[in-house]
Amino acid sequence: QRSEFHNTWSATVPRNDDQSHDEPSANINNSVAGGASQQRVARSVGQSDVISNPPEDADIDDVFPLNLAMPPVVEWSLRMLSIILDGLESADGPLGADESEAFAAWRAGSAPVMSGDSEWIANSLVSSVASIPSLMKTLLLLNDSDPVKARVFNLSIIRRAISSKYTVGNWLVYLLEAVDPVVARRGVDYLEILSEDEDENALIPSTKRVRFAGTQLSPSQRAALYYKVSKLDYFLPAILALEETAEVDRAAKTKLLRHILDKELGSRPTLTMAFFDLFLLMVLLVAFQMSAYHVIDGEAHNTKYMTTYFLSLTGILYAILRKFGQMSSMIKISRQAFVENNFRWVDAIDWLAIALTTGGVIWMEVSISTNYEAVPVTDYMRSYLAAAICALWFKLVSWLSVINWQVINLVQLLHQVLLGMRWILLFLLIAIFSSSQMFYVMLSGKNCANGYCEKQNAYLQVWAMLLGQFNIDDFQSVFSVISFVVFTFVAFILLGYALIATAIDCYNKQVTFRSENSAYGNRSRLVYIAELRAFRRLFDQRWTVMQYCAALLFFTSTLVVFLFAAAGIRDSLGAYYSGGIVGGAVALLLIFLFVSIMAFVSHMTYYSFVESNGANGCGSKLCQCIAANAFVRFLSHPMEILMCKVVDVDGIHLDGTPSTAKYTDSWQGSATHIRCHVKRELMSTERHIASRMKNELFTMEMRHKKANEQSRADVLTEIRASEERMERMLGDFQTWMERRIDKED
Repeated sequence: QRSEFHNTWSATVPRNDDQSHDEPSANINNSVAGGASQQRVARSVGQSDVISNPPEDADIDDVFPLNLAMPPVVEWSLRMLSIILDGLESADGPLGADESEAFAAWRAGSAPVMSGDSEWIANSLVSSVASIPSLMKTLLLLNDSDPVKARVFNLSIIRRAISSKYTVGNWLVYLLEAVDPVVARRGVDYLEILSEDEDENALIPSTKRVRFAGTQLSPSQRAALYYKVSKLDYFLPAILALEETAEVDRAAKTKLLRHILDKELGSRPTLTMAFFDLFLLMVLLVAFQMSAYHVIDGEAHNTKYMTTYFLSLTGILYAILRKFGQMSSMIKISRQAFVENNFRWVDAIDWLAIALTTGGVIWMEVSISTNYEAVPVTDYMRSYLAAAICALWFKLVSWLSVINWQVINLVQLLHQVLLGMRWILLFLLIAIFSSSQMFYVMLSGKNCANGYCEKQNAYLQVWAMLLGQFNIDDFQSVFSVISFVVFTFVAFILLGYALIATAIDCYNKQVTFRSENSAYGNRSRLVYIAELRAFRRLFDQRWTVMQYCAALLFFTSTLVVFLFAAAGIRDSLGAYYSGGIVGGAVALLLIFLFVSIMAFVSHMTYYSFVESNGANGCGSKLCQCIAANAFVRFLSHPMEILMCKVVDVDGIHLDGTPSTAKYTDSWQGSATHIRCHVKRELMSTERHIASRMKNELFTMEMRHKKANEQSRADVLTEIRASEERMERMLGDFQTWMERRIDKED
């Protein structure tokens, strides 16, 4: 019996040790959901343990039976329920055209059932089936090769139960947390099933892995369903904790998860933390640029430079704190989440910007403190500072590519276009290098008076020629003229038009098959929101003594670092101590700063991802006091408007409407425009037809009711007339009999 079941516990969430692992297996040894052996045991005992002692829902949510086989009686029961549901929801009335004797009593009732009553009965039936503990989990765990699974998932009662909010429970999180990858895939399958009927690519060819889908829901019903899924404990970290990267990407592409992430980004706590990220990033960018301009111009050490210098240090410390917070939040989920979500290209850009900016700030401070004598401003220093500024701008773009869908679409579009043009760009690069070398060989010499006299300038001259800037007098020989004509023809006409055509083709393909369906944008948002939620809970919860000590050590180390950053204090310390001692003190101070950051962010646990009472506002008294301040509330309104524009909240439909309408305001290609227009027309037609059918059905019901009343009145009148005729006939017969008797007498 034990081999038929396998209890997969979460690898991250601690469980109660009061009950041993063997007890759940013993509780379901005689379950009728298993194979023939379970049925034989149940019959021999007389009643299974599950039936005699029904367990709580939470006790079986993390139990995953293997080798499941559905008994025929269960499939027959679900099929009968589907027939009843189809009859209740048909346009011909309750139980429709079913003329069998099974529903004769229903049709022969004295009070006819109206459409509203049948709809209530159907919804109650679906809710009752959906409320069966672990029903959907058990159906998902059926083998995909079993034909019973396809038949059951195509039944109307199961399709309605899939889209019911009563089906959603903690079993979904346990599925995603399962150690067995097969079980975890079933959880991702359910996320796709919940999103399947809202697929935006339904009108164009697409490859779908999910074969089953629920019924079409209204926007409010879909929003309620998604809201209940979003409120499951550990739902977001459970997705990030999936061991297979492909499954994380598959879950990130679902419409359900995109709706949850959009709604989370539109909330005020997330917008507030995103505002601080943007504000301090802009402070770092502007302050570093002003410091670089100050040093490049050779100005002296003054108050303006010290202000930008300390603002740059503040921005760098905040960026380091946020990156360590991200790493700590991911390592608390799982090692796989830490590896997969801390070595992306956006993380590489962030760390590169932090490293270059830190080196630039130190380099500029050393140079300006010695009046540019010990460390002068060289071309290498200028190039380094330019690279640091470029890295900061790329950091801003990478942050926007996580939080704004329009930037995500643009980044994905550029990536796909460059990927599609890679071979054409390779041929163009070959043409430039070969032509540069050829022109240098042909046009250089002792009496050279053109731009091809040096090897380095020859490459720049050919690149300028590619942009349309050249001097025809430089080509004197016949072969050089032929080479010039061939190069311009190949580069301008052949490769140029090929690049344009490829870019257009990649653009149309990218906007037709939505870039939002790719895993990049949703996965980056998922990591960012999980990090912000854990970071917010870290400040919102009650601190321990260790956290206070870590915060005190962090602020003390930061203050001492700022004091060491002042040139006057460094000179005073250098006059009393040797350079080695001062350097060792600075190194020890940086170690203290690193340890304090790690000690502070290490208090983020797996439970930090669960929303508390202050999830939508402030949970701590200090936060509530700050939020109640009139000045803070006055500044919060313009900040909220700004962040709504940055995040593009206006383009996020938080009411659950299909996200196709989110992008129809801007032109994104003919195929996308036609597809969105056709889908809008189809949705409008469906609503119109549904409303018209409802009105016609109500009219038919009223007409049928009126006709029934009229028929009943006619029948009663005919009966009364028949009774009167019968009375007259009986009276005439009685009179005739009396006359006959009298005559015989």
